[in-house]
Amino acid sequence: MPRRVNKKCLHCANLSVEEAVELHGAKGDNCWDPKTCHRRRSHYRKRDDINAIRRRLRRGSVGPSLTEQTEAIEIIPPQPPAAISAVLVLYRQHPNAPVHAVAAEVWKGNQKLANVEPIHCMGMRADKVTAYIKELLTSLGQQFPVTRFEDVVKEIPVEQCPIANCPLKI
Repeated sequence: MPRRVNKKCLHCANLSVEEAVELHGAKGDNCWDPKTCHRRRSHYRKRDDINAIRRRLRRGSVGPSLTEQTEAIEIIPPQPPAAISAVLVLYRQHPNAPVHAVAAEVWKGNQKLANVEPIHCMGMRADKVTAYIKELLTSLGQQFPVTRFEDVVKEIPVEQCPIANCPLKI
């Protein structure tokens, strides 16, 4: 943690040397020390500039000096080929509620390649839902080069369930 700014020294730094010695010397409050006060006054006068340079160095955005001439080169990294990924879509009331319906999508970059229609999971135990999701992934893996669902799993409220005649929407 940085040391606090001494308000007396900050005020003294804005005075001339003669005024500072008169105010804080033997005739004043006797805090003037010729060994340290000249350096400290200089520090307080330049402290905003010094701190700005430190911040710039920390950010790494130091511009070229006047003696150096640098040329900016723009390097465009190669774009990796868009990978094919599968996304699991779960319909549920809230994150801890049981799954209402399950669907899946297969994407390549920003293009949707396949869409597995949702099915209701009402009345299914959790192990049956898990088994269905594994079976769904296996069948997608046969058609597309996918081995797992992506980390991002969509959770959509039950009110938006796209299945016709859904009893929870009525």
